[in-house]
Amino acid sequence: MLGIAKSAIITCEFTLLNQSRRLHIKDAAASHLTNGSGPLAQIVSWQWEGGKQKIEENITLNRGGTAEIRCYSSPSIVIRILQKREVIENQCPPDSFPDDDLTVHFGDRKITVSGSLLKAVSPVVERMLSVEMKEKRQRALNLDGHDITLEQFIQFLKTINDHFGHGQTLPNPTNVLALLKLADYFQIDWLKKRCDAHLINCIEIPLIERFLLIERYRLYNLKNFFLRCLSVVNLREFMKANLGQQLLPGSISNDFWFELTNRLSDRQ
Repeated sequence: MLGIAKSAIITCEFTLLNQSRRLHIKDAAASHLTNGSGPLAQIVSWQWEGGKQKIEENITLNRGGTAEIRCYSSPSIVIRILQKREVIENQCPPDSFPDDDLTVHFGDRKITVSGSLLKAVSPVVERMLSVEMKEKRQRALNLDGHDITLEQFIQFLKTINDHFGHGQTLPNPTNVLALLKLADYFQIDWLKKRCDAHLINCIEIPLIERFLLIERYRLYNLKNFFLRCLSVVNLREFMKANLGQQLLPGSISNDFWFELTNRLSDRQ
């Protein structure tokens, strides 16, 4: 069985090898000729097991290359397109005009960025720098106590910078929680929506941990996944596996419990 998947970035060819029960994936485009070598896509296969999503294989498809995934038990497959990006220490340096500098502190580390750019993207920073608050007087913002590192903040700046340049840097399993936390703190709705969408298939993070983020960060897409997309059988297994352990009284609101109970009463 042969299939072709195309996007604005890549074209992949999928072949199911029936005798060996393996899915053969090939970069069918000439993308490797124009963009060089290196990783093209991440391919993760997983299975339901005891109310959890268990990763079976996590492989990388290189440009111009091939990869294979075992399909003995019909796993679910997540494919993420990868893109090489230049690492720049400060994505949002201050402009040359006066009072544009804003120094963000992380313990004994700091970075100076453009205050006007952060004001444009965040209503929180706009309020801080528009009224007589200490942040405006000191031209400084302290992120101590928010469990955010300088490296994570730099990734956050990269995402913002791409957004202003009409690009789109999507979250990945290693930075989605930090980006979500920063998007919530700075009240950046478009970034929170990207994190919300990514978390649905971010199987590298345990499902129960993602579930417990729903109400804390108001993740409507992830909530809809549990209430509308996840089968009743799998939802029931998930609840059974976590009740009394990580899912305790008070973990979620009574309204959310009610919605889950209604979903579990469905026949399918």
